[in-house]
Amino acid sequence: MLRSTSAAMGTTAVKPPSPRLRCALLSCGIASILAAAALLAVTLTVFRVREPVMTMNSISLKDPASPPALTLAVVADVSVRNPNAASLRYGATETSVWYRGRRVGEARGPPGDAPARRTVRANVTVGVAVAALLGDPAFAADVAAGAVAVATATTVRGRVAALGGLVRRRVTLEMNCTATIAVADLSITDQSCLQRVWLR
Repeated sequence: MLRSTSAAMGTTAVKPPSPRLRCALLSCGIASILAAAALLAVTLTVFRVREPVMTMNSISLKDPASPPALTLAVVADVSVRNPNAASLRYGATETSVWYRGRRVGEARGPPGDAPARRTVRANVTVGVAVAALLGDPAFAADVAAGAVAVATATTVRGRVAALGGLVRRRVTLEMNCTATIAVADLSITDQSCLQRVWLR
């Protein structure tokens, strides 16, 4: 008989999961989704890499050790503020001095580390050969006028790594400044700076 075929074959019906089991599985799934969303939110907010800020605190001239000076020492006082939750490790800083579009001096500062949400400060001294300036007719005219306009360019390259390197970005900071040197007392006036930042 047809109605007894299934019984004769020995098949058994699979019981659906109980409502309590379905509820438990659904709760575990929702908890996993919420935990993943929370981790993603923390990663995107707390550990999101923000742009560091470089500030040129001052540009000054060191008094020559003995006149007549063969080298003019230009001191760039630079600060780097790290707003991130992870430290910023940077390589040697590069600073150059320009006069009328011509580079007349350059120097490298030591590498370092900017702790999380801290500001580090460093001085870079650039030696400018006076003989090279004296050979420029425009320099003599600027000295006679009492003011010499110069430009400086400072570059800092580093890396921010968080969560054991899971979140990692390379950072390049560049600060370009212009300033005027008063010949009478070698003071710096009209200092103006522009910062650029690249995150990769």
